[in-house]
Amino acid sequence: MARRRAGSQPREDSEWAPERERELRSAVTSLLNWFSANARDLPWRKRTDPYHILVSEFLLQQTTVPVAVRYYEAFLSAFPTLEVLAQASLDEVLRVWAGAGYYARARNLRETAIRILKEHGGRVPADPEELIKLPGIGTYTANAIASLAFGVNVVALDANGVKVLSRLAGRKGMPRRGSFRRRLQEIAERVCPKGRAREFNQALMDLGSLVCTAENPRCGDCPVRRWCAAYRSGQPEEYPIRTEPTVREALYEVACVIFRDGLFLVGQRAPGRWWGHLWEFPRDRIGQGESSLLAAERLARERLSLSVRTRGLVASLRHSVTRYRIYLSAVLAEYQSGEPRSDTYVTFRWLPLSGLRDLPSSSPQRRIVQVLADVTQKGDQESLLAQIIEGSEGRMV
Repeated sequence: MARRRAGSQPREDSEWAPERERELRSAVTSLLNWFSANARDLPWRKRTDPYHILVSEFLLQQTTVPVAVRYYEAFLSAFPTLEVLAQASLDEVLRVWAGAGYYARARNLRETAIRILKEHGGRVPADPEELIKLPGIGTYTANAIASLAFGVNVVALDANGVKVLSRLAGRKGMPRRGSFRRRLQEIAERVCPKGRAREFNQALMDLGSLVCTAENPRCGDCPVRRWCAAYRSGQPEEYPIRTEPTVREALYEVACVIFRDGLFLVGQRAPGRWWGHLWEFPRDRIGQGESSLLAAERLARERLSLSVRTRGLVASLRHSVTRYRIYLSAVLAEYQSGEPRSDTYVTFRWLPLSGLRDLPSSSPQRRIVQVLADVTQKGDQESLLAQIIEGSEGRMV
């Protein structure tokens, strides 16, 4: 199991009375039997290469299984081995990752591949203590890779695992609190059968996803309900303590879609910012009481040192980043004069519409490009102008 600090032992309380421990071990036996017949058919479970598990675990950070499934095969097709990934440029990696979100994961994954190649001879470490030293790998990811790729007997509790164990053991608490998660980790380590951490970890994930759901859990179908403290309480939804949903702060921004002689201006964002290293139409906040067209002109003038003539609204978008809900207005603007320069962007390019699709860019950027492609059909600039001006309200995409 995962190493504890010297002298650390699970607390001896009523939970660990002999009969309760026997109950929990019986529950785990039933859970593993259920898993053998009901395991989800996930692509990374069909592979044994530790590199493939590494990729899957990075994709699963801060996202859902369906999203990870969509990008998993495409990523491995582009970067079939750790060596290929380590030798790829960051632009190449971000281009394949585009749309998956949380782009720091892609940067960390590439940097991790480089470190493994240099420091571990190209072999993914099996030791969680070595894995956790690599970029973007915390305790959960380290334990998940070690158990799933190498069969190391360590417990990896994701959100589903925390939920299932909280209910099974009758432990209420805030999942985001380290002390609560550590207590559940102790419970998991105590009851995980030796040598079966791989199945144990996956079984907890699948039960939490398929049966022991946050709302309306299907207790009638649950293989461990007879031992479940939350089920016996009659209120399983109360375990663990559910936090209030995050109230997202609204931000209003403008993207200035500047064109000149059939080319569009895009900038590459500086590292260390949202969407660092990605390409986009220059964007900025919309001021209080400011229209999107006036904000686009101000952005071009003050942030890019350009003079432009705004022509209409291309599209309106909504998207979320961390605790913010962003409302983005994409404004078409005709270049008049000046050379672009900005602290926000490390470099600029003038590209045809077809060239914009090849750049590593965020989902909002790609949605704007798609709108432009739909409007222009064959890339006719005059058609674009006419249609944008005629439908100046833009499209919600």
